[in-house]
Amino acid sequence: MSDDPNRVWPTGLTIRESEELHKHVIDGARVFFVISVIAHLLAYTLTPWMN
Repeated sequence: MSDDPNRVWPTGLTIRESEELHKHVIDGARVFFVISVIAHLLAYTLTPWMN
């Protein structure tokens, strides 16, 4: 790695790059959460032994 003072150890990303990556990770987690809530609701409503 270069000795660029803007890069943060251990990832080698800049603060801006790491914030952008974090935004994508959080957006992905939100999408996963919504899909899992929909799947759980469908499983609850469509399975007769849970009612």
